[in-house]
Amino acid sequence: MAHFAHTYRYAEPSSLDFSSGAHIRLATSSPGTSPHPHFFDGVLHQPQLAAQLLSAVHLLVGSRFFTPANSVGLAIALADPVVTSGGGMLRLEGFSACCSTYIRVDLEPQAYAGDVVGKGTTNIDFNAPMRAALAKVRDADSLALSVGNTEFALRTAGTSVVEKKVELPLRWLRSMVAVQTYQAAMRKVFEVDAIPALRFLRSLPRASTSKTPLWVMAGPQGLRTTTQGDGAGVRFTDSTRLRVLESLLPKAKTLTLYADAQQQASAWCLDFGSMRLTLVLSAEVWRGFSGEGQALNALMLADDRRPLSTVRAQLNWQAALHADALAAQLQWPVPDVDNALQMLGVAGLVGFDLMHSAYFHRVLPFDLSLLEDMSPRLADARALLREGAVHLVSAAPLEALVRSADVSYRVREVDGLMRCTCPWFAKHQGERGPCKHVLAAQAALNLNPSESP
Repeated sequence: MAHFAHTYRYAEPSSLDFSSGAHIRLATSSPGTSPHPHFFDGVLHQPQLAAQLLSAVHLLVGSRFFTPANSVGLAIALADPVVTSGGGMLRLEGFSACCSTYIRVDLEPQAYAGDVVGKGTTNIDFNAPMRAALAKVRDADSLALSVGNTEFALRTAGTSVVEKKVELPLRWLRSMVAVQTYQAAMRKVFEVDAIPALRFLRSLPRASTSKTPLWVMAGPQGLRTTTQGDGAGVRFTDSTRLRVLESLLPKAKTLTLYADAQQQASAWCLDFGSMRLTLVLSAEVWRGFSGEGQALNALMLADDRRPLSTVRAQLNWQAALHADALAAQLQWPVPDVDNALQMLGVAGLVGFDLMHSAYFHRVLPFDLSLLEDMSPRLADARALLREGAVHLVSAAPLEALVRSADVSYRVREVDGLMRCTCPWFAKHQGERGPCKHVLAAQAALNLNPSESP
């Protein structure tokens, strides 16, 4: 399993001080010797709920729902959550250690009284004492929140800095960028009030159901599960991943469920008015999001006439990036802007907010140069193009012969879906994105439309 070295540097551990009202101080990480970003200083209007949402992020990031057989006994340090400040929003996001579950908490401007004094994305130190202190917060407390540390740049060189050196799995970073593409492709399936949703969650099996896919269906008595889906519900596995929602539902307004067309992921969104929690589950806990390839088409078919840099230049820590508004601004077709935003998501430069149906700008605080090596199918498809391995048979519907490793594979468009005779497609049936042969065939047609049969 590939890993990459990452170091968190904090001026001090995060803490919660009760000496003069509750005051959360979230320490942010700073690379090298640059000052720690100071994002926010203010007071939260719903102290206990805010503390519970922060605890949910910590709990999920510290969870593992699946352990591969070849990694038993391997200790891997966990990634600290990521915080983004921009457009008046504060967002905290992270992934479970097994890469199967993503969580994000969004705080709207109405959730606090204070100043967002910085823009950017970084890690925050979230330690066990911090979570224990958060459990003590009550609504009677006045809960202040500081994100960042303004004193770091003023301290002497001899002052100790809290460092965490971790070996993060490369698949963690791959999952963090892949989940944005999944969310952008999701549609709203159900929205239910919090109390019926809580009854539903409490009815789910307490033990892991990772080997039994379940479907959430809506009926006269509310939500229910079945093992036989008819395409109208939401598919998920392992109900233990949903336990983090149970204690929060009594304070929520609604629970909204989203799913992509292929039912390869689901999203469970709690709306608290000025605060939200989004939980995204992969189709299987053993699969995670790291091997997904839903954005590969956009990457492979990038149009040099509409360079990605043009859309990237519009990013300025916006809380909402709508493709139609950007398209009007740039005078581009909306699908081209959609593709560009997908590519920026794969590059770690935007996330997706389901409740607002919009992307938001953030830059993952990791070595993003690693992302170039994270799509082997893309690299293989480009190699096939360079080698002239693609022979186009027809353009509409697309049919091509692609020669790879002395074997010719047949790529065909059938009822609007691309199919291939390779073993990889036979195994996944397109559920994990296109194979390298499909990518190469589509790119060959895109590059030479006038020369196609």
